[in-house]
Amino acid sequence: MNQWIDWEVALSTAKALTPAGPALDQAQAARIVAELRQAAELGLRKAEAISGLGSTKPAQVLVVDRAGWAKAVSQNFAAMMPELPSTPPSVPVIAGAELGAVLSILSTRVLGQFDPYSGSRLLLNAPTITQIRGEMNLNAADFYLWVATHEQTHRLQFEVATWVPEVMRETLAAIFTGSGGKTRSMAEIGQRVKSLRSEVGELTTIMSVLEGHAMAVMNDVHDIPSIKTIRQRFAARGQNRGVIATWVGKLLGMDAKARQYERGEKFVRHIVGQIGYDGFNRIFESRQAFPTASELDHPQQWLARMA
Repeated sequence: MNQWIDWEVALSTAKALTPAGPALDQAQAARIVAELRQAAELGLRKAEAISGLGSTKPAQVLVVDRAGWAKAVSQNFAAMMPELPSTPPSVPVIAGAELGAVLSILSTRVLGQFDPYSGSRLLLNAPTITQIRGEMNLNAADFYLWVATHEQTHRLQFEVATWVPEVMRETLAAIFTGSGGKTRSMAEIGQRVKSLRSEVGELTTIMSVLEGHAMAVMNDVHDIPSIKTIRQRFAARGQNRGVIATWVGKLLGMDAKARQYERGEKFVRHIVGQIGYDGFNRIFESRQAFPTASELDHPQQWLARMA
């Protein structure tokens, strides 16, 4: 397989640079793993009840350490990326080292991830969840459920909107293979991105809505006793963007701040406020039902088009 990234280099770099996380004894670690698994199960039920979407497919729940998280995410990326007809030998190594460095940073920030590409599986990054919960002095059970509901909402999205992963693959293929497989640097990738404004704009909008929807659902779990405290403290820290959104956003030149996903949540809140979650769910029916970039900022346009 001829790819633009050397995945072994990416993984070894991530492992070398990633800190282990909070020091826990065996009993503490086992308890946290068990509680996160319970939260994942309950989070799916909460996400289904609030969103109106239902899960029909089994998904594996992986509670991992940071090294395990980096490995799983590398597998995720490898399944997303296109094969290339030719790649200069130095490029995959450099790109792999860069991705590994990014993963090492993200592993200390990203709490969870749903992976629809290398098998349907939900990843919960136990050391980072534990560390951030402690730093913010949050109730463990409440925080675990809040995070799990977000990731399980992504699971439901990918189950019902099965076309979404293919859009991402198509966009990455257009970027990496459009130059005949002769891409030699990130600068060239940047030029390709600029030439694909329509494709990149569509993907940006899709990712914004998916993230905004997951944020809305997680924040509507009103029977989490300390949810107001969690939301306030987490908002002060910054949004929990998934690793796919973060890395692809970096690659595509999307805004690295929370604004892109604030736009998505604002759109979702407006639509749900008008027609409820059941009405909003029409958005997942097809690629054509998703909002355009203009509709993302003017949700009434989407409502008018879908009327």
